[in-house]
Amino acid sequence: MDNKEKQARFVYEALMIMGVLALLCFICRLWPVLLLVILGVLIVAVRMVFLTAKKVETVEPMPVPQFQQVPVPTETDVKALAYSVVLRRVTELIAADYPEARWVWEVPNAKTLFDTGADLFVLLNRAGGYRRAKVNIQNLLVVGIVYEKSTEQDNPGAAPEESELHEENEKESFQLIAFEWAEAHIFELNTRCNEAIGQNLSELLVYADELPAKESWEDICGELCRAGLEDVCCVPEGIKINLTQ
Repeated sequence: MDNKEKQARFVYEALMIMGVLALLCFICRLWPVLLLVILGVLIVAVRMVFLTAKKVETVEPMPVPQFQQVPVPTETDVKALAYSVVLRRVTELIAADYPEARWVWEVPNAKTLFDTGADLFVLLNRAGGYRRAKVNIQNLLVVGIVYEKSTEQDNPGAAPEESELHEENEKESFQLIAFEWAEAHIFELNTRCNEAIGQNLSELLVYADELPAKESWEDICGELCRAGLEDVCCVPEGIKINLTQ
């Protein structure tokens, strides 16, 4: 009980006592004393009103939360993301037709051609006689793949040197795919690594459906290491980035 409540209670008790005195004075016909008692009752009543009046407290408005502005993605960011989707979609379409097939871009500057909207072709191996296919892209999305006949079917007596040369070109193509994929995704991977570190995770796994052909994974690890990610290795599920370094 605070000081104000004590004063209010004291005034209330005084008011009750003076009321009883006023009643006794009225019964005993003590008119002068009755007038004084009535005056005192009025004074005490006024004091009682001031003590019992509630103080109006001003409520401060709640602060308006500050929302962090999300950066608007640029055209380059959109195309980089669309290119990664194209890689995954091409792999899905070829795997649906030829599960054992492996593919590479026909030219090393495939990402540049994709950005300019030019025609893109892929080279395939173990694809039932098909060696080359055109990737139909509309509005940055893969709408289909058109296969062409194999040159090995037309020339069954091709020299072994040509096969070895093609394997060497295929290896170089996988290295090129790794370089292009790493270049297109290094910014995104850095962001994901920072988020994983913020969540106290010790590693980040890039799953197979985010990656191109499996033969290029080793080269991708090498490109990511050169880009600044120190501990990167291949696992059956994809590529693992160790964040404890």
